[in-house]
Amino acid sequence: MASTEIAQSHAAEQEPDTDALKLAEMGYKQDMKRNFSLWSVLGVAFSLTNSWFGISASMITGINSGGPVLLVYGIILVAIITSCAAISLSELASSMPSAGGQYFWANELAPPRYANFAGYLTGCFAWVGSIFTTSSVAFSMATAVVGLYQLTHESFEIKTWHIIVAYQGEQF
Repeated sequence: MASTEIAQSHAAEQEPDTDALKLAEMGYKQDMKRNFSLWSVLGVAFSLTNSWFGISASMITGINSGGPVLLVYGIILVAIITSCAAISLSELASSMPSAGGQYFWANELAPPRYANFAGYLTGCFAWVGSIFTTSSVAFSMATAVVGLYQLTHESFEIKTWHIIVAYQGEQF
């Protein structure tokens, strides 16, 4: 095959970038090249949000609280709810793109009288949520460290204060 035939067949294999065409119609120029496929974006999202450590740490709570029934149906229910939230946020992000995120959308979509308060409250909830998430991850690590110690010392019985001391020790 000649080099021109290879280039033509390669160009025929590539699909037109419909997003870039729509952006061009609206007057935007795409500056950065898109390197992610649908599967690679899903893989990155999974690795960022569902680490195996996080899943295993949450399973301990599920087993203690409701057993296998809670684990099976709970995961399905949470997956459905999370998907609904993701779809809603993706629609907002596509219709009103902003680096601000949820506080911006709360400010824009609330009635004018409550817009500033809604944006402020949404930002506060996001901040508090990030603090709780960070502390729960650190607490899970403390639980795992104490559990690993128990594996090597069979006579050791875990008490609540052991986990608290390990949690505080992580802060240094």
